[in-house]
Amino acid sequence: MKKVCTILILVIILPLLFYLLEPIFTYNLGWSAFPKNTKLQPVVQHQDSVLKKADSLLLDIFTRIKTPAISVAVGKNGKIVWANAIGYEDIEKNKKASLKTKFRIGSTSKAVTSIGLGVLLQNKKLSFDSKVKEFVPYASKTLSEITLRQLASHTSGIRNYGICSCFPIWEYYNNDEYATTKESVAVFNNDDLLFSPGTDFSYSTYNYTMLSAMIEGASEMNFPDFMKTSIFKPLDIDIATEQQTATIENLSKFYEVEENQYKEVYKVNNSNKWAGGGFLASPTDLVTLGNAFLNQQLLNKKTVQSLTQPVTLINGQINEQSYAIGWRSHISKSVFEDNHPVQVFHHAGMATGATSIFVLFPEYNASISLLINKTEPPSNLFKYVYDLIHLFIHKP
Repeated sequence: MKKVCTILILVIILPLLFYLLEPIFTYNLGWSAFPKNTKLQPVVQHQDSVLKKADSLLLDIFTRIKTPAISVAVGKNGKIVWANAIGYEDIEKNKKASLKTKFRIGSTSKAVTSIGLGVLLQNKKLSFDSKVKEFVPYASKTLSEITLRQLASHTSGIRNYGICSCFPIWEYYNNDEYATTKESVAVFNNDDLLFSPGTDFSYSTYNYTMLSAMIEGASEMNFPDFMKTSIFKPLDIDIATEQQTATIENLSKFYEVEENQYKEVYKVNNSNKWAGGGFLASPTDLVTLGNAFLNQQLLNKKTVQSLTQPVTLINGQINEQSYAIGWRSHISKSVFEDNHPVQVFHHAGMATGATSIFVLFPEYNASISLLINKTEPPSNLFKYVYDLIHLFIHKP
């Protein structure tokens, strides 16, 4: 009997545990020695003195953070004034990163989505007080009364990622392909709210999944097609939604790096969260978008202001993250050494095997996007973003 139990454990229980906890098991397998990068240089060698300083600083940042690749672009007065990249798009194939390399941008997707939302707000197809039930007929009764403003500012009470009866058991590591937004909404559609909408703040990417359902209802288009038609094509940029069934050119591999070893990350499928965490982009794509946003190329000044105004709770207090509509909006004293206060609109993102920082400086009509193909807390990268943008803020 004891032998039978042992066999059952080996044959049934252990494989089940592996599938349930697959990301943990695979994390510990397949590590290789990190390539020595002593001969790598930025892909563009600029001659202008300021641009050369930026190239040099990029090389220093690359060395410090030990990422397979880093790519950065800076915009000012509606133009891209500097862009460069260094490292590997694909280590195994020895393929170097280029200015066209696309990275996962994680939650920076929310800022991208907000611009699409702005188009519908400006055209009066949506309003901040629009309710879910007006545009999403399949929403549950609990979620139907939530407003667009509450979704976009994370004050709706919708939960974030959790444990599920799926393989693997964590929703964050989803590897199923979701064909429609309706399927994605079903993940949380019937769950209880964390609090009464508008009374508190709780960051959740699922807010933006529901928001994309509202965008579909208002535009009468599926979400990726709406974003492509209304935002990406008019600006001639190539931001894509991540889909396993699609072939995406110049797409980076995504990595974990520990000390002097690396491995590809656990393969996930982000089709359940395009609006809040599923876009793929290069820094020049994002800076082109940022330039358009700052210079009212797609949206007028009133709409831009409405998207960057921190949302207040029912009690009249600004939410704890100074979160607006897809942007965090606050005064930073980290840009200049003398702690001069500067208005910033920003969003960061940490996806599986990638990290994104996207910051706009409206006072200086400047923007910057920094992307890496390594899992890294975004807070570790903001200093480098500010060091780089400082070179360009006062440049004529």
